[in-house]
Amino acid sequence: MAAVYALTWLCTVIICISHVCSMPTTCRLQKRLVEKCHSDLEKMGGRFPLHCLEESVPVPFPKGAFEFSTSQQVVALEKTIYLTLTHISSLFDEDGFPDNWKNVEDFQNIIYRQIEENQCIMKKTLDSQEDFLKREKALKEYFDKISAVLKEKNFQGCAWEFVRKEIQITLQFILNKDLKDVLFSSRG
Repeated sequence: MAAVYALTWLCTVIICISHVCSMPTTCRLQKRLVEKCHSDLEKMGGRFPLHCLEESVPVPFPKGAFEFSTSQQVVALEKTIYLTLTHISSLFDEDGFPDNWKNVEDFQNIIYRQIEENQCIMKKTLDSQEDFLKREKALKEYFDKISAVLKEKNFQGCAWEFVRKEIQITLQFILNKDLKDVLFSSRG
């Protein structure tokens, strides 16, 4: 009987440890998931279609929203990236993706996962609310323009390719920044 209790206790400990070790890192955006989203977008539809070039619309990327020079701006940057993911999610809530796009649901699920697991980022306090409000405004204007192009072009294939290209640029910009204090990397 003592052996059964010991075995039960040991199994319980192993299960608890496995749950703790497999728990996602909360309140830390995961770099590998951002990389996966970027990769999925690249593979989703291949190269930007040449016939869509004439319909391409210039939308200036809000680089300033992602700039930071002091450690006090890290929280503002975390919030900016989190808001970027929520804007991306909103764009991809629309229907009418091109038929040739692959793994759209996988992409949406990863974005949604990052948003769900990191809602707490928006509760973090800032040293400068004004700095964040400028970032938020720039992001909103950028994504409003992207959304307007999508609607203006009636959600046609080239409009979606434009959206995909802009989101790739956005994610690549985030990944190219030195964000070790913002994006959690499980690789160290």
